[in-house]
Amino acid sequence: MKWIINWWHKRQRDIDLAILWPSCRDLAPDLDHAKAAFAAHAFQDAAWLSLGEDEIIHRIGELR
Repeated sequence: MKWIINWWHKRQRDIDLAILWPSCRDLAPDLDHAKAAFAAHAFQDAAWLSLGEDEIIHRIGELR
């Protein structure tokens, strides 16, 4: 059962990266603001929270 939840969370994160992140990047005045907007979502979302704070910070730091 845990693998289903892990799979679902990864799928949700992939959708966020495919749809939400480009929107944040396009609408924000700069990359730092785009990352902050995305982080506001990630730190409220179970799919991201399942990774842990350090991993969320790392992944958002890698966004371009």
